[in-house]
Amino acid sequence: MKTTSNTKMPFEATQETVTGATPALQQQFALLSQASQEKCFPSISECLQRLERLRLLLVENEEALCEALSADYGYRSAKQSSFAEITTTLKSINFAKQNLKFWMQKEKRKADLSLRLTGASCFVEYVPKGVVGIVSPWNFPINLSFSPLVSALAAGNVAFLKPSEATPAVSDLMKTLVEEYFEASEVAVVCGDAEVAKAFVELPFDHLIYTGGENIAKSIMASAAKNLVPLTLELGGKSPVIISKSADLKLAAKKLAFGKYFNAGQICIAPDYVLVAEEQLDTLIAELKSAVLHTDGSKGVDSVDVINLRHEERMNQLAASADITNVAGLKSSSNAQQFAAEGSSYKLTVLVNPPVDSLICQQEIFGPVLAVFTADGLEKQIEIVNSRSHPLVIYYFGKDEQEFIRVNRSTKSGAVVKNDIIFQYANDDLPFGGVGSSGMGRYRGIDGFKEFSNHRAIYKAGLIDLSSFVTPPYGSIFNAMNKIMRKL
Repeated sequence: MKTTSNTKMPFEATQETVTGATPALQQQFALLSQASQEKCFPSISECLQRLERLRLLLVENEEALCEALSADYGYRSAKQSSFAEITTTLKSINFAKQNLKFWMQKEKRKADLSLRLTGASCFVEYVPKGVVGIVSPWNFPINLSFSPLVSALAAGNVAFLKPSEATPAVSDLMKTLVEEYFEASEVAVVCGDAEVAKAFVELPFDHLIYTGGENIAKSIMASAAKNLVPLTLELGGKSPVIISKSADLKLAAKKLAFGKYFNAGQICIAPDYVLVAEEQLDTLIAELKSAVLHTDGSKGVDSVDVINLRHEERMNQLAASADITNVAGLKSSSNAQQFAAEGSSYKLTVLVNPPVDSLICQQEIFGPVLAVFTADGLEKQIEIVNSRSHPLVIYYFGKDEQEFIRVNRSTKSGAVVKNDIIFQYANDDLPFGGVGSSGMGRYRGIDGFKEFSNHRAIYKAGLIDLSSFVTPPYGSIFNAMNKIMRKL
């Protein structure tokens, strides 16, 4: 570790053995657990120092991290990686450091009037939960590992990370760097395949956060239930884009192109499908083509590849499920188009009105494919959104504020965004999370601090002993006090 001594804490196994867990996994968890027990409530200066070390880890190793990302992806623009992975995480760190002393303050709560008359007082104190487990995905392997870590460290916890095996270069480098900047009793990383991940989520964490798909989340919930581990699940889903008749179609197309170009659309909050009136369809498609060609004007220098061949094949299968032949070489047809700039490997496939029973209508796309459906009128668009599982975010494009309010009041989602795409995530003071099948719990900013904190209730009795008034034998004083308390 760079800034503190390398003194290791003695290991003493205190947890039950987890089936399938290696001794090293058990030992590391026990070390973290012991550390959290020995220092239940680290000082604000200790929390700030840990956040500062995380900041230095990113700043001092940005180039190496971006190179590892590109190696895992085949190609990933260093500028995109710098912004999406490093800058966004540094923003979260800086925001936490600036506000931590306010977040950590005790919250005074109002004691019942009958108790206040005795001099009693009460408040809530946010104390660390202990060991936080973080299971992160491959699409933003640094940010989606370290952004939850920011919240966990700000709340005074220690943390154990399991990054994705789909990005091995990044995962290995993260492990090396964490071991360099943190004590093993503060933050640790374990790398490995699905079997390691299975053993990891069976550990008796004090809190576990998972970012990924719905099916794996169900398995994680079952494993966490064995130890009653509280969960935060960030699951994505099919986020819709509602295009109002009052929308600026050029702006909407520009934002859609960004949402599908940035990280090749491999983002949990990327637009999944679009709802637009029939009369606006041709104009929107034309504007979208123009926006994609302009966005990719660098001929792929600033683009990102689909993560691997398996995921690329999945994209083709989703498109093919809409009864479209030869998708890989398709340029245009009655219901499908591909937009690509000359010299670039990036292609956006747009499918118009695919069959509702096709795979692309059932599964989260998570890549450079976009489904567009014609739906006339806001009520019809809302009806379609509500007929599907609750998404992580609903995007609305239009100039009618009453329509936007209608969307907000008539649907369920983790977030609602007007005239923009993805940039809600750039706001550290907004909670991030889903609802229903798109997830549970929130993190980032104060919401993350509270998510990973135990909201401990503190009550201090007053000078007058009320228990004497409610202790048998019950008489007139008891009856009078009981009657008064019902009216308070």
